[in-house]
Amino acid sequence: MEKKMLITDTDYHRLIGLIGFTTETGKTPEMLAQLFHALCDAERVLPEEIPESVVTMNSSVLLKDLSTGRETELTITYPQDADHRERRVSVFSAVGAALLGMQAGDVVSWKVPAGQGRFQILKVTYQPEAVGDYSL
Repeated sequence: MEKKMLITDTDYHRLIGLIGFTTETGKTPEMLAQLFHALCDAERVLPEEIPESVVTMNSSVLLKDLSTGRETELTITYPQDADHRERRVSVFSAVGAALLGMQAGDVVSWKVPAGQGRFQILKVTYQPEAVGDYSL
């Protein structure tokens, strides 16, 4: 059974709105549908109550590729803020959707060129809510 997403009310409402807007344009990729369903099933909490170890919007995470041992740091962003050169990934991508709402220590997976990649979240290196920024 997949782990339930833990998300702030703020992120939930912004993402549901964005998905609704995106689907009105007529194209609903499978990734958006999966994210929508995960959001609908998610446990929602107030931004002030989210544990520091949870990946929220605009969080940075340190990941370890379980097949190579390589570590990388990524930031989960809204689609318009994504920039692969800065390792800022959209929440509407497979990577972003897999990470959102997960916690340090969790293992997540998504499609990579060689098949299915498995990554452990070593640490949430930055979370807006942890530093009192509830509006990012």
